Amino acid sequence: MVIIDLFSGAGGLSEGFHKEGFKIVSQVEKDRWATETLKTRYIYHELKKHNDIDLYLEYLTSKKSYKSIEDDREIIYKKYNYLKEKLDIEVLNKKFGNPANDKEASSSKEVISLIEKSLKFNNENSVSLIIGGPPCQAYSLVGRGRMGNDAEKDNRNFLFYYYLRIVQEFSPKMFVFENVPGIISAKKGRIFKEIQEQFDKIGYKLVTGRNAGENVLNFADYGIPQNRKRVLLFGFKKEFNLEFPPYMDEKIYWDHELTTRNVLSDLPILSPEQGTDRLIEYDEKELTTFQTLMRTESIGVFNHKARRIQARDRAIYKIAINKAKNGEKLNYPDLPSELKTHKNENIFKDKFKVHPEEQTPHTVVAHISKDGHYNIHYDLSQARSLTVREAARIQTFPDNFFFEGPRTAQYVQVGNAVPPLMSEIIAKTIKNTYF
Repeated sequence: MVIIDLFSGAGGLSEGFHKEGFKIVSQVEKDRWATETLKTRYIYHELKKHNDIDLYLEYLTSKKSYKSIEDDREIIYKKYNYLKEKLDIEVLNKKFGNPANDKEASSSKEVISLIEKSLKFNNENSVSLIIGGPPCQAYSLVGRGRMGNDAEKDNRNFLFYYYLRIVQEFSPKMFVFENVPGIISAKKGRIFKEIQEQFDKIGYKLVTGRNAGENVLNFADYGIPQNRKRVLLFGFKKEFNLEFPPYMDEKIYWDHELTTRNVLSDLPILSPEQGTDRLIEYDEKELTTFQTLMRTESIGVFNHKARRIQARDRAIYKIAINKAKNGEKLNYPDLPSELKTHKNENIFKDKFKVHPEEQTPHTVVAHISKDGHYNIHYDLSQARSLTVREAARIQTFPDNFFFEGPRTAQYVQVGNAVPPLMSEIIAKTIKNTYF
């Protein structure tokens, strides 16, 4: 079962397909650091095949800096000298677009040629499945609100045409198109209708329920510790006449509630500015089943460094945490006047938000890279925002999943990702239902 992964990000969607035995011959991602994260994770999967996880962990613990990434990987390449070429062929740092208008962009023709090269390198001549989802800011209801009329002009509204072109060229049996719920209503539904019509023209049916809204899934309903609503569009060649995948058949059942505490409580305690991207060994604590799973094949945590925060913000965090313990939300107008910095209080009414200790975490998004106000840790003794590792835990990335690049880039990668445990549900469903 051969896969192409488009708009890959850090690889959250492809992670589950790796685990379920699909062969991913090409991952295409425009962001440099997300691409490096894809390569590092590819190294993990490759070394696991060779029962050599210790070498992977040695790479993580011996890393000097994100700036010396190629030098640091020499420890891998010395033993597995084929890997460097394999990564360069299969993990493509390419941005879809029109090179005539954007010198950083690559045409569909160029990307197709590179994917064909990867297929040949892997001795494959056909593709079973294409997965991925174009960047979604212009589809997002929040994004459209911030961008105003510019959303109508945003080229990202039309990135699905590049996805469409790859589907047309490689003619897979089916595809999975992940995006935000706003794609259904964007441009008063015209974009979604256009997507359906364009796939129909190339011989594919885009499956929906009785209405398009039924494609909107809350991942929390499937055993993911996060209220995260996303659209999973499923398409297939018309000749197969398939139905929408029964994802609920693969729901994960836990022996405990998926509260923020049960997800994060075992991670090392940090004050603001404490921590590191490098290894922090685990504390000896009683673990939940979820925490035990996240620790699989890891010797500690990485990417666990707390932000520096101003004294004013930390005081606000403490107020928000205490309110959250009582089941209340902090409204900006209720703050003491000495802690306020904005005159228009209604715009910032919901600016500070805690992941409540005894409730399911709320949605982690890429804005976490800007500040941590919407992702406050529940522990009053820490009184800070989430680290990259804590956000990654909520997103179900295992602890041995390393995010490359500077911290801002790491947060973006985590916030934009499909939770790997959800991708595993998707992969299992597709494998068990259609292959």
